[in-house]
Amino acid sequence: MPEGVRAAVIRVCRDAFYYRDDVRAIFLDAGCPAAMYDRYDVLDNSKAKIARFVLNDLRSLGGQGQAIQRKLVQELCQMDRPRPEADPVGGREAIAELKREATKIRLLVDSEQAAAKQRRAKAEQQQRAQARRQEQLGEIRQRFYEHLKERPRSTAEIQQRGYALEGLIADLFELHDFQYRRAYRLAHEQIDGSFHFRGFTYLVEAKWEANPPTFSDIAKLKANLDGKAESTRGLFVAMAGYDDNVLEHMVEVFRRSPNNLVLVDGQDLIMIFEGRLALVDALIAKIDAAEQEGKVWYPLGR
Repeated sequence: MPEGVRAAVIRVCRDAFYYRDDVRAIFLDAGCPAAMYDRYDVLDNSKAKIARFVLNDLRSLGGQGQAIQRKLVQELCQMDRPRPEADPVGGREAIAELKREATKIRLLVDSEQAAAKQRRAKAEQQQRAQARRQEQLGEIRQRFYEHLKERPRSTAEIQQRGYALEGLIADLFELHDFQYRRAYRLAHEQIDGSFHFRGFTYLVEAKWEANPPTFSDIAKLKANLDGKAESTRGLFVAMAGYDDNVLEHMVEVFRRSPNNLVLVDGQDLIMIFEGRLALVDALIAKIDAAEQEGKVWYPLGR
């Protein structure tokens, strides 16, 4: 501790406190061992003497003592006025002097400067995180377009591209900090993925086939959802889009049951992979359209 700060600490202990127990309490709160302080807390020693002796002993503790002294200075600098019964004029001057000395050596940073620095650091951290996310999104997008160029012919190739879609969707959700459960199998059904959003669990069905899903494809997921808790919904992803007749039939057949399906097509995914719409915003738009307007199918940006 520089001599100027040390002298200012001693002066604060002398002029800004009246009771010796208050000085003891602030030293102990800063981490000073009680035995070290109590060694000098005798009637023959004034508050200033006790503070000087204890600071000498803290200096001998090396790094641990430095940390305690730093905490002590910070605790004393938080005082905005002397303790009751203490010297009001001398106490205020002592506190002000300590704050000046601590600021000189950057032991105490101006609160506004500290807040501004913290805001800048947070903004920089967010910018770095955003840059990393955009870079990772670019990698996922590149893989997506590579699969988009493929022309699978065999059943096995079509199946492999379907698995690739499951992985791309999982990577996309994990990139946006969702707790995403990748594909798993239950006793009588295969789940392509699941996630939680706004109080609901969404089961994912992903299809990358040449033709839009049939009514039976969608009805199968709907039946699985209706057999689970009311907080369960479905996210059906069909790269080939949806047939208008199938959608109309869905509305007619399911009109008496809860609307617990969210539909996504290839064009929706392209918008999200290209960064034109964030994943969370896309989900909110589709879910709000279903909840507030009763729309089974809500294409993004069209």
